[in-house]
Amino acid sequence: MQHRTDHGTIRLRLLAETPCVARVAWYAEGRLVGQRRLWHRETDLVLPEGRWTLEVSDERSAHDPSRLAPTRLEVLVRAGWRTATDVVLTRGAVLTGFVADAAPRLARFATVTATTADGRSFSVRTDGLGGYTLAGLPATACLVRATKGTQRTAPVVVETVGGEHHELDLVLTETSASGSRSATADLLVGAAFTGVVLDEHTGAAAYAAIVEVRDSRGVLLGRTRTDHRGCFVVGGDLPASSGLTVVVKSGPDRIEVDRRRLHGLACREAQLVDLGQVTLPRSPHPARPARASLPRASAAAMSLPATRV
Repeated sequence: MQHRTDHGTIRLRLLAETPCVARVAWYAEGRLVGQRRLWHRETDLVLPEGRWTLEVSDERSAHDPSRLAPTRLEVLVRAGWRTATDVVLTRGAVLTGFVADAAPRLARFATVTATTADGRSFSVRTDGLGGYTLAGLPATACLVRATKGTQRTAPVVVETVGGEHHELDLVLTETSASGSRSATADLLVGAAFTGVVLDEHTGAAAYAAIVEVRDSRGVLLGRTRTDHRGCFVVGGDLPASSGLTVVVKSGPDRIEVDRRRLHGLACREAQLVDLGQVTLPRSPHPARPARASLPRASAAAMSLPATRV
């Protein structure tokens, strides 16, 4: 496979205490660009040059006590270079307990969330008896809180240790800011692009066409598919920016992929940018010559002996 000259390769070697299926995600400037599941000990990631953040996590459920703790690391990618990187997954901490309200009654299906100092968040829901198990936590200080509807618990700081069990029971209390937006942080609404994708020759709606938004460096910011009417809305969390490119690719109805690129787009915060009708070209594909060497179909008859029952 031929790679672009401005790309480099990360040779990722997974070192886990127990066999597992892992997931690696790579971020650029805090934004998720892509992810992949890992079955093998080594894998290659071909990425544009620059500084990338890799996060590798165990794919087992957060309820599984054998789940390994995730790890995060920074990797500098140089064009044309191969960078060897070792990722170590160790046993994670396990947090167990019960969530109850002030009655007291056990709170069914409440959400328990543990947030680390670097912003990573891990959450599970309690079962029908109000119990929970949150596994795979890194060895660090975590801020633990439970929520259910308008109720929440006071945050509790827990110093987790890898491979150890920690017990923590939480009690829900009615929040004073229930139903009030003044006590909550202001919501940040991002921008999005909308439009209709049509076939350039027939004018018919292009169903299941892929629509992507990329920044000036080609980093993927959002992706979606058109519906049966050819309509799409992509983004929704885009910051105010310029120099964006919308790439439209044909769907599964075509053998080869056709593209249309819209360059130099811009958006503001909370703006829905209407691109109108986007026509998707259909590249002419040469007809494949018939092969005279293929054998003709033939039929064969087979008779079976009669059997009396």
